[in-house]
Amino acid sequence: MRKRERERFLKLLETRRQTLLARSARTAEEGREVVPEGGEDYVDDAVTHYTREFLLSLSDLERRQVLQVEEAIVRVKEGTFGECMSCGDEIEPRRLEAVPWARYCVSCQEIAEKEELAERYHVRDISEEEE
Repeated sequence: MRKRERERFLKLLETRRQTLLARSARTAEEGREVVPEGGEDYVDDAVTHYTREFLLSLSDLERRQVLQVEEAIVRVKEGTFGECMSCGDEIEPRRLEAVPWARYCVSCQEIAEKEELAERYHVRDISEEEE
């Protein structure tokens, strides 16, 4: 990857990082502001609790994305940006344009997602058991 492209991606990533941090701070503040008043109606209390949990989970997702963006910034500075962290192949430029913090090429990303889903839901690969 050329120096000019790396600099462009670095600016893009830093802008994204600032946007996510600002949004995360707002979301966290909104989550703290949603305080159950209690006693009025158990349905209202349930909705308030759900809203608070939803807002807090959003900020958690945003924090994870901030970490991914920060890792990508480090990779730009180290000169490894654009390389798949799994197979070492180049990540397609179109993928980086869409998701500049991408760690993996499309093939390795699909594998990683399948493994994550299998781990999350404790799913076994039946084809391995048949052998």
